[in-house]
Amino acid sequence: MSSIYHRVSIRKYEDRPVEKDKILEILRAGMQAPSAGDQQPWEFYVVTNQDTIKALSAASPYAGCAVGAPAVIVPVYRKQGLRFPEFAQIDLSIAQENMWLQTDELGLGGVWLGIAPIK
Repeated sequence: MSSIYHRVSIRKYEDRPVEKDKILEILRAGMQAPSAGDQQPWEFYVVTNQDTIKALSAASPYAGCAVGAPAVIVPVYRKQGLRFPEFAQIDLSIAQENMWLQTDELGLGGVWLGIAPIK
């Protein structure tokens, strides 16, 4: 429970890579989230290439701080073929909250950047 009260949004990052095992723990935490009908509509793309991170940081007016991050996790959801497609966005939000709590638990920082409703 302490991560709920301790977690803060971090927008400046140290110049060091995030260990692969920590990234995997963060992803596992996201995949443990409940979802409507256990549909698990999410996909998570881990980006460590700095050129790609730079391009992603320009994806919205709010993503500029990502340019200095050593890793970015891009969460997406699908609606096609789901039994409960209207819950996909909610399911992904729950998964992301799990990921942020695990990020804090591992002593890492980050920030949740939304681009909606920008297409």
